[in-house]
Amino acid sequence: MARKSLPVTLVAVLLIGAIAAAQAHAPVVTMSVTLPDGRTQELTATESGLATLTLKDGTEYGFRPTIQDSSPWNRIVVTVFKSATTSSPTTVLGEIELRRGGPAMESKTNPPFKVSVPKVSAPTSQTESSPNAIGRPAGALANATESYR
Repeated sequence: MARKSLPVTLVAVLLIGAIAAAQAHAPVVTMSVTLPDGRTQELTATESGLATLTLKDGTEYGFRPTIQDSSPWNRIVVTVFKSATTSSPTTVLGEIELRRGGPAMESKTNPPFKVSVPKVSAPTSQTESSPNAIGRPAGALANATESYR
């Protein structure tokens, strides 16, 4: 029985690693969200990631930015979610099409939020970005090349 579950477990681990690696190389979107009570919060999330905030009544909302174009990433769609509770699942409330650096747009959601995207930043760089470098200490590739000379 354990041998049959090993391939499934291995595939799951590889998929989780691939998703984490993709998120590490995604642009970072900064969103300015004005709440129904007039307070403004700055949220950041990787492209297609999720940023959350909680209203004073304890209700949690999620904001997922999806970039619609290539660098310099000017067109962004922000999807607004109401987070799950013990009595209801997570629900999509609506989407807002925005331009990086453009004015805040009011969502057609209940409650309404005003959202803008002041900036989109390039992904953070890693010291060794080769996909073959996983599990190798920095410089290991250079040392291996020198040993063949």
